[in-house]
Amino acid sequence: MSSIVSTKSDQDPKLLKILHVDDTDAQRYALSRVLRHAGFEVLEARTGRQALDLAAQLPDLVILDVNLPDIDGFAVCKQIKANEATARIPVLHLSATMVSTEARVAGLDGGADAYLVQPVQHEELLATVRALLRVRKAEEALWTSERQYRLFFEANPLACWVVNASDLRILAVNEAAVQQYGYSREEFIGLSTRDIMADESLPGSTPAFQAGTVHKHKTKSGKVLNVEEIWAPLHLNGKDARLAIVQDITAKLRREESQRREEMQRLLLERVLKAQEEERQRISRELHDEAGQLMTSLLVGLRSLGDARRLKAAKNQAKELRKITSKAIAEVGRLARGLHSSVLDQFGLREAIEKVATEHSSLHHVPVALDFGETPFSELDTQLQIGIYRIIQEALTNVARHSQAASVSVHFEWSYPLLKLSIRDDGRGFQSRNLSDLPSKHLGIEGMRQRAIILGGTLDIKSEPNKGTLIEVRLPVSDSQGVNSGAAGSS
Repeated sequence: MSSIVSTKSDQDPKLLKILHVDDTDAQRYALSRVLRHAGFEVLEARTGRQALDLAAQLPDLVILDVNLPDIDGFAVCKQIKANEATARIPVLHLSATMVSTEARVAGLDGGADAYLVQPVQHEELLATVRALLRVRKAEEALWTSERQYRLFFEANPLACWVVNASDLRILAVNEAAVQQYGYSREEFIGLSTRDIMADESLPGSTPAFQAGTVHKHKTKSGKVLNVEEIWAPLHLNGKDARLAIVQDITAKLRREESQRREEMQRLLLERVLKAQEEERQRISRELHDEAGQLMTSLLVGLRSLGDARRLKAAKNQAKELRKITSKAIAEVGRLARGLHSSVLDQFGLREAIEKVATEHSSLHHVPVALDFGETPFSELDTQLQIGIYRIIQEALTNVARHSQAASVSVHFEWSYPLLKLSIRDDGRGFQSRNLSDLPSKHLGIEGMRQRAIILGGTLDIKSEPNKGTLIEVRLPVSDSQGVNSGAAGSS
């Protein structure tokens, strides 16, 4: 007995509890004494029924005789392992009569964790007990870790799922995923991530599957969600898997887009106000320097005319006054034309576009090709004509300022009730998908887009570095504007 060393749990100050089951009182007493001396708390049972009742106290290990008076040890072991509450308790079979290889195989196949035959040295018995307890400690730690993972998985407010790494089939989902996507758990298990994604990207197929990358998913009802995904490798039931945590950012993107539009509108308003103030200053300066001086000269001349004593001098003075008056009228007319272009009023939209294209080609040495198709310009209402004219004007201004293009084309496509306008250049281009990140640098583009929106249409930009830029405008034309489906021809 001197070789028996006291054993206690390294983590728990309480004694480890062992259930010892043996119907032979002397053997049960002797072995229980050895276990208690080694530092264990021992529960004793002499029948299979007593063993199952005491197993409910969740001992750390069961030493179970095979031959019992009511239920044999093999059956007791199977019931212990079949109960979810006690399934993780290690069972050590101990027998003095069932010592054959067949008996040992039957015991281990029945769920026992070890099998010893009597007589057995106390040291060997205790070593086996300690080995089984170490295994159980490791399994408990693993079970606790898995339980924590499952709690995290199920309680996570974000949608989560686990997929097989080889074929991307869904193995498990949490409640948040069920609520977000509308599939039941059973329906999810029949899907792969390919069935959920509305875009072409798949995890692992491109570097795009990183935190912060936005993808599109579709729900069971067909609704498209903008999501961010985080993927992590996982080993589950001997298989390589992946854990996905998915956040729906549709509302967030909508708020950001609204904020971007508000910021753009603020910048546009500032630009308009600044332009108005500069225009007022210019008009004020020109009125003072030109028209004001002419009016002053006219006033002085009228006074001189009133003081004239000879008819010839008065006639000469009146002649000079007529020249001054003509010049003043011409100057006021020039200022008026500066406030509102009369080209549209005088010639119509087609001729106005030809004029602005000619001026652009002459000033910047960049030819502008025009294709009006069969657009009935004269039948478009005034506001639509002005909008189209200003969009083309702004587009050509942007080409001159930024694109370094060698040529520009303006193409109209008329298909009632839609008018499509395309403006293409072969310049250096830019990354059009980054427009929303740089609102202050693209006020001209946003101004064109706002004009299109006001007219009930849309304006899209397609551009890549060194590949030029394409502006596509789609404007609805209704019968209330005087245009019908049979209208054709250009004005």
